[in-house]
Amino acid sequence: MITLSFLKLLEDNGFGTIDTDLFYQKLTLDKIGIYIADIGDPVARGSRDTQSFELLTRGTTDISGKYKLEQIRKFLIANYANICELPEMSIKVDGQSVTIPEYTNVEIAKPSTITNVGLDANKRVIFSLTGTIIYKEK
Repeated sequence: MITLSFLKLLEDNGFGTIDTDLFYQKLTLDKIGIYIADIGDPVARGSRDTQSFELLTRGTTDISGKYKLEQIRKFLIANYANICELPEMSIKVDGQSVTIPEYTNVEIAKPSTITNVGLDANKRVIFSLTGTIIYKEK
């Protein structure tokens, strides 16, 4: 659920609204916006937990989708040392109420550069950015 907490961080910083243009784990063809997908990682014994993620975007134009990811990337780089806790919260996602636990000792590693991953079924370009969150669940 750390990536849902991260998505809420993006919402709180003006990058969109969950279930309107920020989506958790899916982005159907009829939607425009950003979605976050979890990427599995091995975690070494004795280390803090990590969760890699991929942000994918589909904009109203190809350029608008890429621009939004560039803004998120700049935000993450500028706030690299400032995000250290993600609070417990209850939010609605896909029509369901979800309680997200508190996360401490959070470090969001510098994200990747942006990648063009190709066209969707509607011939719109999908762009991607990957990153890793290092954390401890309280």
